[in-house]
Amino acid sequence: MRKTFFIAVAAAALIGATALPASATPPYDTVATFTLSAGALTYSVAQTVALGNHATGYTNISGSLGSVSVTDARGGILAWNASATSTAFTGALVSLPSSSTAVSYTSGSVDTTGTITVPAGSATTLTDSSAVVVSSSGVSGNNTASWDPTLTVTMPAEAKADTYRGTVTTSVI
Repeated sequence: MRKTFFIAVAAAALIGATALPASATPPYDTVATFTLSAGALTYSVAQTVALGNHATGYTNISGSLGSVSVTDARGGILAWNASATSTAFTGALVSLPSSSTAVSYTSGSVDTTGTITVPAGSATTLTDSSAVVVSSSGVSGNNTASWDPTLTVTMPAEAKADTYRGTVTTSVI
């Protein structure tokens, strides 16, 4: 009888250990969230460049405008365009000033990282009105693009010996 009582108590203890009490609650879910914040669309251009030293009568002055870099850290799908304007290139002589007759910008090949398509650009005539010189498409997420544009300044054949200066303004939107 003692042995039967011990087995009955042991069996009751096992059943009680595995049964859930009537007051047990179900499991709860925890919702975890995080945010990826968009960065900015930034760019850099050379501050000054020299297009060389040429003899009078030389009408097409060309040279590198320096490296242009665009970083798109917005993490989205919006394309961007790089545009440029130019002033005329004018000499410093007050009595006999000469001025350029045309300015053109050629981006050439464009190196990219990330998911983006940027075709090489052709020559674009620059004036004081903004003109698209590089255009992106197929953007997805963060990306970069860089190129080394060539600037060509056309001078009249009768331009005077002088130092000529003009301003090329680049913007990216």
